[in-house]
Amino acid sequence: MKLSLDWLQDFITFTEKDPYVIADHITAHTAEVDSVEIQGALLDQCCVGKVRSVKKHPNADKLSLCDVETDRGTKRVVCGGTNLREGMRVAFAHVGARVRWHGEEMMTLEPATIRGEKSEGMICSADELDLSEQFPESNEKAIVDMGDGDEGVGTPLQDFLGLEDVVFHIDNHAITHRADLFSHVGFAREFVAMGIATWKKDPVFPAPTCSKDDLPFKMVVEELHLMPRYCACLIEIDGLGQTTDWMKKRLRAVGWRPLSTAVDITNYVATEVGVPLHSFDADDLRGDVHMRTAKKGETIVTLDGKERHLSEGALVLSDDEGVFDLLGIMGGLRSSTKESTRRLYVHAASLDPVSIRHAVIAMGHRTDAATVYEKGIPHVITEQGFCRAVGLMLELLPGAKIVSALESVGENGQGDAIQLSVPRVHQILGAHVPEKDIKRILKDLDFEVSGKGDTLTVKTPLHRLGDVEGQHDLIEDIGRLYGFDKIEAVLPEASIAPPPRDHRVHTMRDALKDQAYFELLPLSLIGPDLVEKVGLDPGKCTELENALGKELSLATPSTIPALLEHAEHNLRHAEEILRTFHVSVVFSHKADSHRECGFLLAAKADTDLRQDPFLLLKQDISEVCKQVGYEITIDVATDVPPYAHPGRSANLLCQGKVVGFMCEIHPSVRDRFDLPARVASATVNLNALLTEEASLVVGTKLPEFPSVTYDTTVTLT
Repeated sequence: MKLSLDWLQDFITFTEKDPYVIADHITAHTAEVDSVEIQGALLDQCCVGKVRSVKKHPNADKLSLCDVETDRGTKRVVCGGTNLREGMRVAFAHVGARVRWHGEEMMTLEPATIRGEKSEGMICSADELDLSEQFPESNEKAIVDMGDGDEGVGTPLQDFLGLEDVVFHIDNHAITHRADLFSHVGFAREFVAMGIATWKKDPVFPAPTCSKDDLPFKMVVEELHLMPRYCACLIEIDGLGQTTDWMKKRLRAVGWRPLSTAVDITNYVATEVGVPLHSFDADDLRGDVHMRTAKKGETIVTLDGKERHLSEGALVLSDDEGVFDLLGIMGGLRSSTKESTRRLYVHAASLDPVSIRHAVIAMGHRTDAATVYEKGIPHVITEQGFCRAVGLMLELLPGAKIVSALESVGENGQGDAIQLSVPRVHQILGAHVPEKDIKRILKDLDFEVSGKGDTLTVKTPLHRLGDVEGQHDLIEDIGRLYGFDKIEAVLPEASIAPPPRDHRVHTMRDALKDQAYFELLPLSLIGPDLVEKVGLDPGKCTELENALGKELSLATPSTIPALLEHAEHNLRHAEEILRTFHVSVVFSHKADSHRECGFLLAAKADTDLRQDPFLLLKQDISEVCKQVGYEITIDVATDVPPYAHPGRSANLLCQGKVVGFMCEIHPSVRDRFDLPARVASATVNLNALLTEEASLVVGTKLPEFPSVTYDTTVTLT
């Protein structure tokens, strides 16, 4: 976006005069300045010249010899302009001036001889002096044509064109959450808060005095949540008239092309106040006006003359003949303001930003209005923009008068009171910001501040309702306007000493691996189908709100399902018995999450009692726990999960406290996983086990001379 320094000074007086210093302040406190455009920078040693004579160049068919009256007398110039004529006023550059040769590379003019004829200066096109916005009809072959006559001849070109403005080109990526900053009023407030400007006049735009007559049609808002704020009225005019020079100048400075007074006023207000609005030819509307969402297959011919297929759900205005406005993006050609317009239906609205963005993406049609609307325009700015636009129309349009009552929907809202902790400000910013500076910054941004000491009560202004939600937003404003350069740069400090670690779980892991157990590392997420397959109830599991898929939609309630699923696919690869375990966090509706170690021991075929999986697993668990200092005993289990065999289940106890459960898998569950023989499983609640005091484990010293056993074979005869 672009900011005009001249325009800003309608509202504020700058205490800093250097535009480059002002740009540095913008970059440091609000948004990055891409460039500073000083209008007329290439117009030094340029003046308004008048062509006194035009003759054909004797040695070139496409060149002419011209005598040009300038502020330094009459100059002979060779020129290739196709629109040259005697008596026209032109943009003349003297020798020594800096110009863009053919609109591209910069060069300094010097005396030249072109095809044998001397040339003292240059008659310029708009591209060569960066005047394309002022003279869009000029091009490389057509020079700037300022009409006939003697007015201004010899005057410095910069003074004649009134190019004294400075334009800041702002990168808006840093303010995408600040709809109030897409305006000159918003940035004027920022400059005051930066401390480089003072208010000249408050940006207050009084509501116009409206008629008591109703609109000739009804405005029906079918989707109030999509257009929560709306202002409109009907204005009669005698004609469009001519846009004033001062408005044209400002619009051109910030990139708008002047079209007609009514349209120029809406563009002017969009840039000054920050709400894009529209004026319709009321005589082109048929029946009542409906604000609604577009239906599948609807089309509109927009202001650029193109027929566009509307995305389903796009916000539109329609009448009895169909859609005539693509709300928040671009107006329709049918209802546009034209020379014959005598009744203007002027409206401004706050629109749902999400709907605008969806429509922009779906249709592939982005406009300046859509860029602002998708930020979420505060309701108070909608009202201010409407009042400003109507006021300018009454002032600048011939015979303008309001002939209807004000149509208004919605309210501007109320600011929330936020408790701001001053110590929290210091903590977050890493600097001691004086309380008086905190209050000054917030008050300059129109926040209401009360209280003193460690806690301040801050009330949000209406133009910031869209982006200020809590004290973190206030601290951001305080930090950037206080100045991040004032905060001392300090490298972060932290201890690099390793934290105390509990090695008991690692010891258990190593002991299990020594006993030929394989560790599994599955996710802590599971699907309802696997939960049901084990016999558990998915309804009692913790469900994820934004799951990647059904198979990962639940937090695992136990380590057993993953172990059984692994055994189903991998038992055939084991030699005789598959031993697996894994440590995971498990979740329950009734209790907090805890770490659990799950064990599974599955046989490929039925074996004798010495190789019974249940007994082997009991032995392994006892040995593993002994290595970390715990004596495990078993007791009869009364509460048996659905996957357990009711006659072969037991609780695992440590010092009389239940810390786990072991069982043989129920035959029906075993069959679902296609496991051919007995399978034993166990779970140990590590949180419960490791809170118990462990006994000291004393290792025996390895013998210095280990024994050697000989196997002797004797042949019998």
